[in-house]
Amino acid sequence: MTIFPNYYPVNLPIHKAPVGGTFGDLTFGSPDLVFDTAERRAAAAELPVWKRQLIIKYLRVPYHTYNRGLAMIARFHMPVGDGVPNLGVAGGMLGEPGSGKSVICETYASMHPPFDGDEGIEMPVVLMSASVGISRRRIGDRIRRQTNASHRILSRDDPGDWSVDRLVRMKTQLLILDESQFLFFDQRSSYIAQEMYGFVKDVADTGIISVFLVGYPSIDEFAYDIEAFRRRGYRSEMLKPLTSSPEDIALFGDLLRSIDRRLPFRSSSELHKYRDHFYLYSGGRIGFVMNVVTEAAYLALNERSACILVHHLREAVGRMVKPGDDTNYFGYKSVKRS
Repeated sequence: MTIFPNYYPVNLPIHKAPVGGTFGDLTFGSPDLVFDTAERRAAAAELPVWKRQLIIKYLRVPYHTYNRGLAMIARFHMPVGDGVPNLGVAGGMLGEPGSGKSVICETYASMHPPFDGDEGIEMPVVLMSASVGISRRRIGDRIRRQTNASHRILSRDDPGDWSVDRLVRMKTQLLILDESQFLFFDQRSSYIAQEMYGFVKDVADTGIISVFLVGYPSIDEFAYDIEAFRRRGYRSEMLKPLTSSPEDIALFGDLLRSIDRRLPFRSSSELHKYRDHFYLYSGGRIGFVMNVVTEAAYLALNERSACILVHHLREAVGRMVKPGDDTNYFGYKSVKRS
């Protein structure tokens, strides 16, 4: 959940902040924020620059892989239509970096916001991201922030136990742990990795909260070797990017058109014309596509351009190409030589 500091023009979580104007209650990051007519494009171009910047930064676009990812989480959380949550089980959604997993998790969590229950605020879905060097104390701090706890964890409290109790009190049904590979791998010691496993097991042991691990495919190497996970029906699905097959390349072109319809410019940027370059750079992974589009869009905003132009794409990608990659994406090398 993103909270803006005081010097930002909005101070709400981004998914709750309305764009305003012609777009009414549509919020930043809403996939329904589409500029698909000349009138809507003109209205978007007239928005204050900071609003256009936030629209670009938090752009969300439904497409094949995004929809598959949401369906994966939904099947795990609510496996029966019009049924009840599947509690006390473990599962996962795995994929390579840049495949869109984090955005999908954020979207799913926003689809199940906190609400006033009979005994106070309930938070059915809690999303927490792990990181290098994660510990029980840092997990406690993140759960405290994600659940808007008003009191800090006392030094005499075990932060892991406090976190589990907090999730139970919030009547959490599903705990999504993004970047889960950092819970079990790249730890300073095997003892810390055991603590992370202990925390995940403690959550599942409540029997009323399910745990969904999201991250690299290597998570399966750990999870399937843990009998406690297998007893809880651990299952995972792989979120694969669009391939280079003719069918997927056509879908990739449609994705670029969908992104274009959500960019707040007066004219279409015709991103689909650069489909092959985008695919070469990204390998079909939405995260890498959006890295280039976002940087190019910022350059276009600064130039007060009516759309993203090819020189914006060249300048953007030229800063991102990794050492040793000799591919001339969007023809950026001619710009560097000039």
